[in-house]
Order: sequence, then C-alpha cells, then structure tokens
Amino acid sequence: MQDNAVIGKIMSVMGKSFIVMEKTIRELMSLKRLVTVLIVGLVPAIFLGSVVWGESFRSGTMSLEMQVHSLVGYFLLISFMWIAGIYLAYVITASGMDFISKEEEQGTLLLMVSKPISRFQFILGKFLALLVTTLLLELVILFGSITVFWALLGLDADVIKPLIGLVPWIFLYSVIVIILFDALTIAISALFRGSVIKTVITMLMIMLIFGLGPILRAAWPTTYDNYNLHYIDPGHHLGNIYVSFSNQAESGRMTPQIQAYLGLFTGTYKAGMEEMVLAMFTGSSESFDADIGAMPPSLEKTDSISPAVSVLLCLAVSAAALGVARVAINRKEVY
Repeated sequence: MQDNAVIGKIMSVMGKSFIVMEKTIRELMSLKRLVTVLIVGLVPAIFLGSVVWGESFRSGTMSLEMQVHSLVGYFLLISFMWIAGIYLAYVITASGMDFISKEEEQGTLLLMVSKPISRFQFILGKFLALLVTTLLLELVILFGSITVFWALLGLDADVIKPLIGLVPWIFLYSVIVIILFDALTIAISALFRGSVIKTVITMLMIMLIFGLGPILRAAWPTTYDNYNLHYIDPGHHLGNIYVSFSNQAESGRMTPQIQAYLGLFTGTYKAGMEEMVLAMFTGSSESFDADIGAMPPSLEKTDSISPAVSVLLCLAVSAAALGVARVAINRKEVY
C-alpha cells in the first residue's frame, strides 16, 4: 500500500509537470527557431565539406582506410567542440535563459502558480521541455552533419557507416551535457531577472566550463598537476566522459592527432608541446601510414579520475542547480 501511495504521488507530480512541459515545448519548437538552430548547427559540416575537405576527398588520392580514419577523427573532434559542446551549451542557455522572467512579464507565472501546480512542478516541466527538445535537435544535427559530409564529399557507404556507429555514443554523452546545462540554465533563470546580467552570467559559465582547464594547464601546468586541479576542472570531467563513451564505439580508435587536440582542451590525454605541434601543424594523412594501414601509438591517457566519478559529479551539479532553482522560485513574490 505504501509503495502504491508513493508511485501515485510521483505520477501526480509528473502529470502536472507535463502540462507545463507541453506548453513550453510548443514555444520551443517554433518553425523559425528550429530552422535557425539547425542551420547554425550544421555550419561546421557545410564549411568543412565544401571548402576545407572537398578537394582532398574528391581527388581520388585518399584510400578508403584514410577516408575513414580522417572523418572518424575529425567528426569526434567537431562533436566534442561544437555539436555536443559550445554550440549545444549556447542553444540550451539561449532557449531557457528567459523561462521564468518571460512568464512573469506575460503574467502567465501568476496564472500557473494560482492553479493546483506547485512551483517545483513548474520548474520540472520547464526542465523536461528543454531536455526533450534539445535531445531531438542534437540527434538531428548529428545525423544531419553526417548527411552533409556524404552529400558534399561523395563518400562511399563504407566510410559513412563508421560515422553512424559513433552517433549512439556521442548522443549518450550529449545527454549528460544537456542535463547539466539545462539545470544550470533553469537556476540562472530563476535567480536573476535582468537580460543583461543573465547573458553575462551565461557567457561566463560557458567560458568557465570549456575554457578554464586549457588556461590553467597552459599558464600553470605544474600547479595544475601538483594541486590536482583536474578535480575542479569541468572541461576535464566532460572530456573524461566523452573519451570513455567514444572509445566504446567499434568505428576505430581516436587518432593521435585528435587525442592531442583533446589533450590540449581537456587534459584527458598527456599532450605537451610536441603533441601540440602534431595536432596543429600536421595533416590527418601524416598520422596514418598508408603503406602498412596503421597509425602511430595512442597518446597516454591521464586516467586521473574515473569516468563514472565524472558522470556522478555532473549529475550532482545538475541536481544541486535544480535545487537552487526550486528554492529561488519558492521565494519569488509573484504579482
């Protein structure tokens, strides 16, 4: 009986949250917004496929193995830095930054809280709406980027299949990123009203998460290592999760060149000056020996933190952010 009561209470909470969720999804899925978000998300694939890689792939000089090797590596990098990285974070924050203040200005927040819907259910509905819509958009961008590469580069099906094999693992990583930024955005929306201050805080948050680690490692590498600053480096935790997930794919291992880039940005691989030169000044073909069909040894992983710990920390921060949002909206005076 007690279990049934608990389940009934959960269903009641979720049911009322779904009302808010449905309304918010309709707002987020407007045609104009969708077209804009999709075009911006596909810009790197369009640019790389039409301007940067076009001649190399269409010239017929690259073997099938080299095509697979090049695309898998760069797709992993683009996905981490853009599709499931800065672009995804910005889409989430820009979409949800005005969730609460917009409802206040339109008077719908007063209408909502006057109904038998608690403020927590209101927050939860907003969170779920942003989560669902962003997950759908992320999936479209991932497959859309692969389609753009296929169309612009005239790729063989055997080259496309490894990219498709990466999608489930990149998408799984994206779920962690979306939950994290979704919760942080809801908290910012509940805590602050002014658009300017919310924009500044949002930009600082994105810069902190993706840029703190590279700056610390470049400026104070010894201090970073000696004081184990990777524990408080959010970019390192995201990179740790990403590498762990992507390594589960059967599409071929990450190339040393891409490992060097990720090492520079996240610290998940030991990338010093030599690896930096490899990443920035060598082409993809130079990290693959066409004669023997092999790549040089992988860079050494730092393995300083378990990926499971990084996942739990991201989820803990998300839960804490939602808790802050709940407290903030409960204390908000609605007129």
